[in-house]
Amino acid sequence: MGIAVHLRPRSFTSLTSSRNGSRRSLLRLYRKRPRHGHRSPPPPQKLHITDEQSKRVKTESPTSVDRMESVDNKELDREELATPAHRDEMVAAILTITSALGLSRETLHLCVGLLDRYLAVQAVEVVRFEALSISCLWIAVKFVETATTIFNKSIKEILQRRRHSSNWTWKEILELELRILQLLNFRIIAPTILDVLQKRMYAFEGDNQEQGMHDLQFEHQQLALYFADLLLLKARANQFSKELLVDAIWFVMEGNQIADVKPPVLEPVVLLYLAHRDNINPSHSVFKPWFALRCRYGAFLPSPWKVPYDPSCTCRVCEHAQDELAS
Repeated sequence: MGIAVHLRPRSFTSLTSSRNGSRRSLLRLYRKRPRHGHRSPPPPQKLHITDEQSKRVKTESPTSVDRMESVDNKELDREELATPAHRDEMVAAILTITSALGLSRETLHLCVGLLDRYLAVQAVEVVRFEALSISCLWIAVKFVETATTIFNKSIKEILQRRRHSSNWTWKEILELELRILQLLNFRIIAPTILDVLQKRMYAFEGDNQEQGMHDLQFEHQQLALYFADLLLLKARANQFSKELLVDAIWFVMEGNQIADVKPPVLEPVVLLYLAHRDNINPSHSVFKPWFALRCRYGAFLPSPWKVPYDPSCTCRVCEHAQDELAS
C-alpha cells in the first residue's frame, strides 16, 4: 500500500527568483577581483597650515620686505619681479658699499652698468636681485681694482658677510657671475656716464692749455662727478644716451639756468634738478639711503648745489673722501 505524498507546486515566479539568485551568487563567486594597482585613490585630504609653516620673516637686506610667508604664497613671492624702484634702492646700497670701502668711481659705475645691461635683457626675481647686484659688484671689483687693494681691504670677506643677513650663498654669487658674463657675451666694458664725462673734462682742460686758460676748478670737477653719481640712482636716466646726460651735466655746471634749457637737453636737466632736490630733502624717502653722496661730496660742492653735510662726521665714507682729497 503506497503512501500518497502531496507536494504543493511552486509558482513560476518563485522558481524564477530562485534561479536568478543562484546565478547572481555564482557571478559574485567567479567575478575577477581588481588588481591592487587599479584601486581607486583615496579622497584628497585638506591641508592645514600650522603656525610654524606661516611665520613672519624679517631681514636687513636692502631689498627685503617685512611680509607674511606661508606655504601658499611662497611661489608668488618668488615670481615677483624687480622693478625700477628696486633697482634704484639697490644702486643706493651699492653706492654706500663702494664709498665705505674706498673703491674707485670706475668700480661703482662699471658695477651699475653691468646691472643695467643685464636687466635690459633679463627679468630678475626680487628674491634674487641682491645676489645679482653683489655678483655685478664682484665682477667690477676684480676688473678695476688691483689684487693688492682687494686683499688689503678684505673686499671678498666683507661681501661674504652680507649673506648672514640675506638669502644667498657665495656659491650662488659665483654661479650668477658666470651667467652674467655669458648673457653679456663676456663684454664687461661698456661706455658709462663717468667715461663720457671724463673724456669731456680732459678735452676741456686740453683746449684750455692750448688757449692759455685756467683748468676746470676743483669745485666744478666735484660738482660734475656728483651729478654723474646722482644720475646712477635714477633708472629713468637710462632712457637717455650717455652723451646727452653729460651734455646736461655740462649745461648745469657752466652756471646756466633751467629756464634757458631747450630740448633735447631739457629732460635730463630736469631729472638732475629733481634728483638733487630729493637728496637735500630730509623728509624724502631717499634722503637716508643716499647719505653716501652727501658725505662724499658735501665738503666740496659749490653754491647753489650744497647738500646737508656734517663736517664732524667720522664715517668711513667721509674718511675715504678726505684721503682722496689728500692724495
